[in-house]
Amino acid sequence: MCMNRFLLQIAFGLVLASSLSAQDEGASADFKQRANQWMVSGDAAKRKAAYRSWMQLGAEAQPDYHKALDAAAKHHSKQLDELVRGRTVAANPYAAHLALAKQLDEERVRVMALIKTDWKKDAAKIKMLREEMTKLEKLWSRVNRLAAADTKRFDAALEGTLGGMLEVAREQERFDMDSETSSMTDEELGAYLLKDHVEGSVLPAQRERFEVTRKQAAALAAVEKDNAALEHWASATMKSFATLLNKERGITGLSLLRLEEKLCAATRGHSEDMARLGFFAHESPVEGKTSPWDRARLAGFTGNASGENIFMGSPGFAAAYQAWFGSDGHRFIMFGEGANVLGVGIAGVHWTLNTGKTGD
Repeated sequence: MCMNRFLLQIAFGLVLASSLSAQDEGASADFKQRANQWMVSGDAAKRKAAYRSWMQLGAEAQPDYHKALDAAAKHHSKQLDELVRGRTVAANPYAAHLALAKQLDEERVRVMALIKTDWKKDAAKIKMLREEMTKLEKLWSRVNRLAAADTKRFDAALEGTLGGMLEVAREQERFDMDSETSSMTDEELGAYLLKDHVEGSVLPAQRERFEVTRKQAAALAAVEKDNAALEHWASATMKSFATLLNKERGITGLSLLRLEEKLCAATRGHSEDMARLGFFAHESPVEGKTSPWDRARLAGFTGNASGENIFMGSPGFAAAYQAWFGSDGHRFIMFGEGANVLGVGIAGVHWTLNTGKTGD
């Protein structure tokens, strides 16, 4: 790298020498042509060699240098336009994602309102709601696929273009002693140049929403991994139920739920009591275990239990989930906001579910 820069300095020095010998004032036409080319080069070393060579020409050439900087600034600005609009070989992956992500955000609000509506267990309405969830899942999947795109090529092109813009802005400060950018760090100046650019100003929002989708996908994968790793007390059926519930909560943008051992013990105990004693109710006849909150405390759960569902009729997780999804009050609990842990307990065909929140 050092050798390359040295050779560039020698090469441009020859042009500079030619310029100085050709005329005493200003810069020669040959020098201007070469300098203009190097100032908009994709090679940062060439650009810097051009800046240094201009400064060596002295005061007479500075008006020409100022004009050359303005031309370079326009060139980089146009490059940024083309880049943001996706009109270069490095397509803008953030723009396509943002357009669909906005649609997902709007649809989430609409569908969540339907989820939180009391349909009085109307079968036709529940079918409609299930169809809405299917459409939302398809949209969510498309948004996640776009967020999984490799952005390295675009990011490198953007970094190069911004680097050129920043360099020119710093050189232009030589001609404006009161420039508002002179007190900025390079990071602050880069952000300012983007914000001040008509097309570039949309990039921060595009990249921010892109990162939100990636973080949400990573969070879902992390919860799934943590739940799947539970071996001693969590059954495959419990994990499968948690996977299904978390996916649908993720689709709607809700917080995700980790299986919690003490809360699962409380729900398992209630399911076992219902199966053993032949009752089906939230209120238990067992002393000390009357309410869901009594049972959670008795099991040692120290968080806040926020709601309980019970089901009887099948050992399968999908049957329990769909039964609760189709029952308004039970669905409200499964899609409640603020919960971060889940208790699921199964005894034969008896199911109990508790959502809750811990400080973790």
